[in-house]
Amino acid sequence: MGNIFVKRTVHLPKGLLEFYILSLLSTYPARGIELIDVIRKNTNGMWSPSPGSLYPLLKKLEKEGLIYSVSSDGRFVITQKGKEKLEELRSETVIIYRIIESIIKEAKP
Repeated sequence: MGNIFVKRTVHLPKGLLEFYILSLLSTYPARGIELIDVIRKNTNGMWSPSPGSLYPLLKKLEKEGLIYSVSSDGRFVITQKGKEKLEELRSETVIIYRIIESIIKEAKP
């Protein structure tokens, strides 16, 4: 019998996609589809945000002044306000990671 791959839906902590998008945009401007591709590649295919979740988030971030769109090529660029928000989210994400790490260490097989 061959290997069976079961696709499961995993609920990631709220704000993780926002953190990841701002983190990626802090290194280079990118289009939405590029962000999806990079996330998929960086997570070995375990996470691939849908356009239906990514594009509304990009619009929200733009409305909040955290990013802006370069209309000539459709790339998004992080603003100074976005960089400040990224640092806030980084601190929160580290705390969440430490909590999850602690839970995993304590879990009995």
